[in-house]
Amino acid sequence: MVDATLSASTRSALFALSSMQSQIGVMQSRMATGKRVNTPTDNPNSYFLSAGLSSRASAINELMSGITNTQSAMNAANNGITAIRGLLAAAQTIANQALQSSQAVAVKVSGDNSVPLSSSSVIASTAGSVSRLKAGDHVTVDDGTTTATYTAANGDTLQAFMDAVNDASGLTVTANINAGGQLELTSTANVNISIGSALGGPGSLHNVLGLYAGTTNFTGNAVRQNLAVQFDSLLTQIDRIAADSGFNGLNFLAGSSSTVALNETGSSSLVVSGSPASSSALGVAASTNQFQFNSDINTAIGNISGALNSLKAIAANVGSMSAIMQARADFNKSMVNTLTTGADALTASDMNSDSASLLALQTRQQIAIVLLSLSTNAEAATLRLFA
Repeated sequence: MVDATLSASTRSALFALSSMQSQIGVMQSRMATGKRVNTPTDNPNSYFLSAGLSSRASAINELMSGITNTQSAMNAANNGITAIRGLLAAAQTIANQALQSSQAVAVKVSGDNSVPLSSSSVIASTAGSVSRLKAGDHVTVDDGTTTATYTAANGDTLQAFMDAVNDASGLTVTANINAGGQLELTSTANVNISIGSALGGPGSLHNVLGLYAGTTNFTGNAVRQNLAVQFDSLLTQIDRIAADSGFNGLNFLAGSSSTVALNETGSSSLVVSGSPASSSALGVAASTNQFQFNSDINTAIGNISGALNSLKAIAANVGSMSAIMQARADFNKSMVNTLTTGADALTASDMNSDSASLLALQTRQQIAIVLLSLSTNAEAATLRLFA
């Protein structure tokens, strides 16, 4: 086997071509990737420094999903607050309209005894009489839900009967003596008043107390009743809006809270806490007594005023948290841009310079190929002389 021997000029030309091809490969890689440092061997310091900056930028960028989710939840809460504020204003208008309508007259049952009574008038004795109840007799006063029962005892005065009515828990009827000296029963709600008795003596309910057994019905104001229904309907809508003001499982108007990481190490975070905004949480109760009494309407109006103030505080809290989140989101975006720019600057290729270098290398390659061809032809011609 005979080894081929290359002349010095041919060997030099081939080495130059190999070197140029290697450099052309580097330039082409830079042109394709846009980076002059693609592997640690290209420039270890720049490569690893750039990788660190890119890693931090990526970590900060990943935090944006949590920040964005919380921001969206706060936007949903703001939408809910706006809607609830409008409904509260409408409820306030309805309550004021009810005040403009005439107040219902409470049920009142007055005795018609000819002889004036006083709290010390004796109304019962052991055996009873025409003007006395017999010990053990029963008189009941009922409002349709609660019943007060007076049981006569010897020597009882009218005050004992009134105490039995006034001290009955839950009974919305009061007993007193009016200016004419007559026993008077008055409802404190839109209820009927029913009077009953179980008597075993000669005395009658009318002869003793000036009253008759039976029911006196309450007659309400239909306009106020209708407005009360509308008022309650608005409160139902407030509750539904508060329940629906969430985003991706986070509802600040239902009392949700969220801890949002603000930097990649977790050393900086923000706890965003919501506040319930249902009608009950805001302190607004359903209409009482169908708005038949001014006192109930005034209470409702006062509750709405308090609710609007509470809602204002909730809105202020959500607004301040939203401002913080937006500021941090903008800051993080700027940091990602700064880190990415810095990482690129360490590894980015100068496209103008690299393209010029590539063109120069390709030109030199073509020249080297031509020179190699000339050299090879000259050597071949010399060899032909010895043929």
